[in-house]
Amino acid sequence: MRILVVLSLFLCLFSCKQKADKSEELASQIEILSKEVDENPLEVQPLLKRAKFNLNKKKHESSLFDLKQCLKIDSTNSECNYLAALCYFEISKYDKSKSEYGKLALRTIKNALSSDQNNFLALALYGEINIAYAKYKDAIEFFNKSLSIEYNQFEIHHLMGYAFKKLDQFDEAINCFQNSININPDFIEPYIEIALIYQLKNDTLTTTFYNNALKIDSTNIIVLYNLALYYQNNLNYNMALEIYNKLLKYDSFNSNTHYNIGFIHMELDLHNIAVNNFADAIYSNSVFYEAYYARGICFETLGNIAQAEVDYKRSIEINPDYKFAIDALENLRNNNKKYN
Repeated sequence: MRILVVLSLFLCLFSCKQKADKSEELASQIEILSKEVDENPLEVQPLLKRAKFNLNKKKHESSLFDLKQCLKIDSTNSECNYLAALCYFEISKYDKSKSEYGKLALRTIKNALSSDQNNFLALALYGEINIAYAKYKDAIEFFNKSLSIEYNQFEIHHLMGYAFKKLDQFDEAINCFQNSININPDFIEPYIEIALIYQLKNDTLTTTFYNNALKIDSTNIIVLYNLALYYQNNLNYNMALEIYNKLLKYDSFNSNTHYNIGFIHMELDLHNIAVNNFADAIYSNSVFYEAYYARGICFETLGNIAQAEVDYKRSIEINPDYKFAIDALENLRNNNKKYN
């Protein structure tokens, strides 16, 4: 036991030392870059180098500070305008108080393309910004221009597929997602998107693409849930239960999964088991009014009228407009003399 304690302490100290060394290394790099900036305050390149360093660390605000300085020195620099647009756009995603950053991203990306119309990164970003504004046709136009210059951009093929999907042009979307996979077979998102399209069509290819996605990440909650739901909707309850239970190993408080397992057990007339499943769903989400209603149905079927009434009432308390629970409670009272 003492050996284990000593070993644990050693590993902790080693890990702390590694973190400290890494912090010192980063601080040293920043110092070198900052020194170069101080020595050349009117040159773009030192500022741009520091901006790129911070951008790689996802320090968008710090990067943007330097990029603004770059643009004061040279407002026509295409790369600086592109990177500034990228920072504005990324910051706008997580800081909703900076509502003007969307417009600033548009302005700087246009400046980038005014200086260099073949800047394929700027063209791609312009397409992504158009997606954010739901201008899907414009987005596709810019993505195509970008890909005509540099084809091997797997994320841009994926984004173009998303734009086609939003326009309900599913064949074009699948083609784009497949192009993304061809360039980078380890990129999981297009597998999921193709599977979702096939799932809408209830096509058996759904399972092929979800399973391919699971080869990349076997713990992906979204993929596991959607695949199980596909099997459930096609009444393949054994496969659905197998995958739902696998999902719960990674996310034991997934209320929708507990609910769906309960629904399957209801369909199989295993109401005593379903009661526990719906209880787990409620434990995971205390305002899950559909789960209260479903558990009420199970209790009523099992003859526990009092508990059924409690669950129907609780469902209505959470959602006063939930008609299924309202009707169930009324029928329960009409069918049982105790409530007359």
